[in-house]
Amino acid sequence: MDQDNSKCYFCGSPEKPCDIEKYADNGIEYTLFECPRCGAQYWTPFKNPGAEWYEKDERYAGRNLDPDIEANWHQKKAIDFLRPFVGKLLDVGCGAGTFMYWAEKMGWDVYGIDFDRDAIHTAKEVFKLKNVYDMDLAGFRKNFPDLKFNLVTFFDVFEHLDDHHDFLDQVKGALNPGGYIAMSMPYRGGARWLQLSDLPPRHLTRWNRSAISGYLEREGFEAVYVKRLPAGISFLVSKLQRKYGKYFSFNIIGKLKDRARKEGGIKLGSAAERNIATAHKLARIKDVVIFGFPALIIWLAMLFSSKRYIGLFVIAGKKRQ
Repeated sequence: MDQDNSKCYFCGSPEKPCDIEKYADNGIEYTLFECPRCGAQYWTPFKNPGAEWYEKDERYAGRNLDPDIEANWHQKKAIDFLRPFVGKLLDVGCGAGTFMYWAEKMGWDVYGIDFDRDAIHTAKEVFKLKNVYDMDLAGFRKNFPDLKFNLVTFFDVFEHLDDHHDFLDQVKGALNPGGYIAMSMPYRGGARWLQLSDLPPRHLTRWNRSAISGYLEREGFEAVYVKRLPAGISFLVSKLQRKYGKYFSFNIIGKLKDRARKEGGIKLGSAAERNIATAHKLARIKDVVIFGFPALIIWLAMLFSSKRYIGLFVIAGKKRQ
């Protein structure tokens, strides 16, 4: 979406935004602005790079080959918050379906959408999910106009959007009266070195508790649960691996991928895919052995610092008309 820099995209304020950070990627100069009225932070150019860009990003491809089996804390909290009630759930940006799989076991009637075709294939083949679709939210609602949901979730999606107003309008249209949304995103007050990927074009906005609560209020929702999420030891292990893992790498996964490409490509369900998935699991064990103790030391050192918070989790209810 083209950003009109004469006013804030999120609240419409004509007050001049504060220029707080600059960043360059592939010849594109980005500037991070903060609205002095609503506190929202957004990068310009304010443009999502599109599905093809994400499909080539190995951060997401690896998750399809070796998906997590267990939902994380805040995903479970979204279900626990409404317990004992169960109903119909739509997970936007469902990925390989880990959260949907867990919610279905809790009794929910689950649906999911994602633009990543490989992720949808994994959701069907690994987790045996039926109602998962390769489409965006607008396309889903066009194809299923009569479906209404008690809970719409979009974990680690909001920071990627360049059409927040339209997106939340679509979400409201998909919700039953009294329905809820649950969302997660990076927390901008956390240590920057723990959030090296929180940059454009991957991420286009940054949020704290007051900014996201205020924006949801203006968009017809009421935040009922807002929590900062601290970096856990497993997260710190992954960060150390990305920075120093090359020094302990045998490049087995890379060699398996190269061989698979020469033999016709990596297809989900193939022997090559299974070998790569196994290599990912072994690499994860190796990372814990090598980086587990340093991660524990860092976790203890940051225990009483607000910089340890790297995520933001929100549950909000749809306002009744």
